Amino acid sequence: MNAKILTEFSQSRYRLAIKLFINFSLALFGLNVFAFSVTPTVLNLVAGEYHFVSVSNVSGTLSAKSSNSNYATVTKVNSSTYRVDAISPGTAKIEFKENTSDSKVYITVSAIAPNNPPKVGIINGRLLASNCFQCHGTNGSGGFEKLAGKKASEIYKELRNFSNGSEDPTGIMAAHAMGFTDAQMKMIASYFASLR
Repeated sequence: MNAKILTEFSQSRYRLAIKLFINFSLALFGLNVFAFSVTPTVLNLVAGEYHFVSVSNVSGTLSAKSSNSNYATVTKVNSSTYRVDAISPGTAKIEFKENTSDSKVYITVSAIAPNNPPKVGIINGRLLASNCFQCHGTNGSGGFEKLAGKKASEIYKELRNFSNGSEDPTGIMAAHAMGFTDAQMKMIASYFASLR
């Protein structure tokens, strides 16, 4: 009888030890593999470029905010992808926050180097801005107003004001700006800001 009780007691302890091991392993595995993460965490971009950031293992509501939208902005593409746009030369960080943790993406934005060919974001901005050259000079170098080297945030703000009719709603700039999407206005502003 004592042997039977001893055997049952040993089996019970064995089952408890297995359960504890499994629970501990799952908790440890969960901390390492299923933790909220953002990749990449460092971006070096040229003004006018953009890069996609991936998020994974989000447990709840996720928010993303730029520390300085004059240099870089962030836009949600879908539940696992965010787009970071480099606006003008400077540094910024994008902070991603969710229910249990947060993560940061550090961004350095530089101007276009004269000897380096522009990348896709800049090319798109240049193509869109080619319409501006009639009044603002080749590459925004003069004409009615010099745009080359002006802050992207200032150019974007002016374009947005023309587009929504809050500035000279019947003028030629309003007619041009109304034809662009918000993203296109940002690309145009980034392009002119990147020129030196």
